[in-house]
Amino acid sequence: MPFDRLVTAMDEYAAITNETVVIQLGCSNYLPKNAEYFQFTTYEHMQALYEKARVVVSHAAAGAIILAIKLDKQLVVVPRSSMYGEHFDDHQTQLAKALKDTGQAVYIENPTPASLRDAIEHIKQQGNLVSGSPQLIKSIKEQLSAWNQ
Repeated sequence: MPFDRLVTAMDEYAAITNETVVIQLGCSNYLPKNAEYFQFTTYEHMQALYEKARVVVSHAAAGAIILAIKLDKQLVVVPRSSMYGEHFDDHQTQLAKALKDTGQAVYIENPTPASLRDAIEHIKQQGNLVSGSPQLIKSIKEQLSAWNQ
């Protein structure tokens, strides 16, 4: 499902930052004007992009979160919302809030260039929020499994 809210906000953020912004569009319809982008890629390429990144801004999907945690990357999560037709339910909001509550990520509900800038600035000031804890990864997998039941 498209996630034009985040793609658009990240592209607009790219226009106001000196950092390189790379966006995975997926099924989104908006085509960035200020950021590098691609539609889909391999796991290996995505891992290489994460390794280069200072901060990862992602939808609140388990795979993206687990990869960021494994690589000790600073993380900003923006959950897809069923209200906007971005997902069939709001499980990403539950996961994003849990990460925020445990201090593992900065959570943004409504992405804008300003909210992205503020979240990334907060990470700069706070240092690395993410810990590559195997227990955290296990807990995320267990919670996802419970939600699927």
